[in-house]
Amino acid sequence: METPKISVIVAVYKAEAYLHRCLDSLLAQTFRDFEILLVDDGSPDKSGEICDEYAEKDVRIRVFHKENGGVGSARQCGIDHAKGEYTTHVDPDDWVEPTMLADLYTKAKEEDADMVISDCYIEYQKRTIYQKQKPSSLAVKAVLADILVSGKIMVSLCGRLIRLSCYQNGHIIFPVNFVCGEDEVVLIKLLCNEISKVSYVPCAYYHYDRYINPNSLTKARTLVVDARMAVCDYCKADIYAIAPWIYETQLSYIAYEYFRLNLMTASDFQENFSKNWRSFLRSRASIKVKFFILLSAMGYKNVAYKVYRPLKGVYNLIFRKRNNGITEDISDCGSL
Repeated sequence: METPKISVIVAVYKAEAYLHRCLDSLLAQTFRDFEILLVDDGSPDKSGEICDEYAEKDVRIRVFHKENGGVGSARQCGIDHAKGEYTTHVDPDDWVEPTMLADLYTKAKEEDADMVISDCYIEYQKRTIYQKQKPSSLAVKAVLADILVSGKIMVSLCGRLIRLSCYQNGHIIFPVNFVCGEDEVVLIKLLCNEISKVSYVPCAYYHYDRYINPNSLTKARTLVVDARMAVCDYCKADIYAIAPWIYETQLSYIAYEYFRLNLMTASDFQENFSKNWRSFLRSRASIKVKFFILLSAMGYKNVAYKVYRPLKGVYNLIFRKRNNGITEDISDCGSL
């Protein structure tokens, strides 16, 4: 296919147990004018062979075998070789509904959108959660705030339709030195520099599997918070150019994650965040968050945590009720 309307990029690594489910859901799309780019990121199992088998069955599938470089390098390989007007990413442990590409592309063309967002499903071992992704506003600044501050929109490129020229015109590439957080970096840079029109479809198509993949990096709390801090630093100039308060509030909530999960000693917290106290004060974080992180930044983290610990159970109970009993990745700060 010379000029498909959509390029679907699948970064593949150690996925032999569930790759069939992912690819079968893509080949079941009612929309036909698309290509699938399977990037085998040096997978040591039979994932590469499975990719080749599917390519032999369908001319819309192209396979790229490369040395292991991480999901960022695999996604970039897909973007570099994509031919579609729009792109989307699908992780090999996830799957999609048959009408996803048709509905997202129709919306993109109707509104000449650079990016189309839709709802999604979060799949746990014993239940499925419908996750709304409706932005507070379709203005780019509001969408960015919903991702980085309120947490209303998930930080992911998967299941989002994004115009390929936005990557190309802005020379936006996936960083290769991040353990995780590559999607967040690229999404932030796209919104801050290239995307001018966002659309939303109030239907769920993408299934995020939260239990089947033992290789997922998103379950280690310290790793996730460290990645968020790295992304925040990496994208500071981009976010500040759009709205300084978004950066300052994001930084406040990241500092609060370090505090409430007790991931830093008192001296480390002071060393890392004492210089940010003005940003904490200007941020739009809650008074509760500001109280704890400012006290900790001044060197009194141990005192602050003694005050916080009795309240932690109450906060977590509220969170569990708000999230239908799901207790993974418990957060009481209302963001990230």
